[in-house]
Amino acid sequence: MDKKNIKADNWDGRSRPTNKAYDEGYNRIFGQKEIKELDESLKQSKANRKEHKDKELEKIADRNGF
Repeated sequence: MDKKNIKADNWDGRSRPTNKAYDEGYNRIFGQKEIKELDESLKQSKANRKEHKDKELEKIADRNGF
């Protein structure tokens, strides 16, 4: 029981040390995507949204007889 108290007393509040290996692993897993990839994704998303909106407008026009 005394060992747990000693261990807790020595803890400085950091769950993992930040060293070079940790930073590299973190960046590998959670690193930012390239700007080019993000731009392509945005373009595709906008195209999909426009296509979806156009289809919905066609449905409404057909339903209303325009």
